[in-house]
Amino acid sequence: ATNSATLSAQAQNSLSQAAQTLATYTDTTITIVGHTDNTGNDAINNPLSYNRAQSVANYLNQHGVASNRMSVSGQGSRQPVADNSTEAGRAQNRRVEILINPSPAAVKAAGAQ
Repeated sequence: ATNSATLSAQAQNSLSQAAQTLATYTDTTITIVGHTDNTGNDAINNPLSYNRAQSVANYLNQHGVASNRMSVSGQGSRQPVADNSTEAGRAQNRRVEILINPSPAAVKAAGAQ
């Protein structure tokens, strides 16, 4: 929702499923990045995007994902994925992305450089 870091019921459902997987496969770190649309200014959007990411991290932690595996950041409105001139585009830009990073040992074991 606009100007909110509260997780929707749909987000909580998706995150519950993700938390089960992330708690099982502990040989990864997780980068959680919050985003906003361009409504408002950086003074509002930057902390809001961080708070969105932190809400996801808190939820995952409450569902078994160790907090020391997670890093959180906010990008404000700087990385849109859709057109901010439409409501549908702004809704797509209000998001949190979860990046799953393999450990160096897992990368080495897989034969990656």
